[in-house]
Amino acid sequence: MTGARDESDRDHRGGRSRLRARRTARRDGAASRRLVPREPRHVSAGVLVLHAWWGLNDDVRAYAERLRREGYVTETPDLYRGHVATTIADAEKLAKGLDGARATADVDGALTKLTGRADRVAVLGWSLGASYGWELAQARKAAVRGLVLYYPGMDDIYADTNPPTLVHFADHDEFESLADVRRAELVANGGPTAQFYLYANTKHWFDEPSRPEYDKAASELAWQRTTAFLDTHLRR
Repeated sequence: MTGARDESDRDHRGGRSRLRARRTARRDGAASRRLVPREPRHVSAGVLVLHAWWGLNDDVRAYAERLRREGYVTETPDLYRGHVATTIADAEKLAKGLDGARATADVDGALTKLTGRADRVAVLGWSLGASYGWELAQARKAAVRGLVLYYPGMDDIYADTNPPTLVHFADHDEFESLADVRRAELVANGGPTAQFYLYANTKHWFDEPSRPEYDKAASELAWQRTTAFLDTHLRR
């Protein structure tokens, strides 16, 4: 019998080394020990990624992957249980059929799971996901260190009760009037920890590559601001 391993999670001498001892059974039955890099049990920064009303599609998965490449751990709850819409009509149907209590529980559970893996956590959401993200930030204030909202509903902008918040909005959003957006901007910018950015000549979904409304320049600028915000509130 070859290759049987008995791994120990104990640190090498005093518990401070990042190496751990691994005991390996040899062919002759003797045991040998060697030091291997110890895998970290806890990472410092995590992001809860909440999808728009389309569902957990490739756009959201790609953004979560970008965050992982930046060194964050992520959780991406699927509120639609595997269903993904590609048309507005299908998205409306899925959103209207969503069990709000169950979705809230899914989001809350994902946050709990993420806080078990990361010391500091932020929430990032688009549209529908932004609304659930805002609600979660109110309910779990001690757990959420930052909140990033892409084109949320106006009811989601409360700078006095949110954690540090970054808001990205289109100036030609078909779901919100520019007047309402401007009022939200005043509210957000009046808060001590809120940042509000309005992107010229963009529409709702400007940040989603699979949509015809996608604006690459605006999306990349928003992403730069998002990663800078996350770095400030999760890593410093």
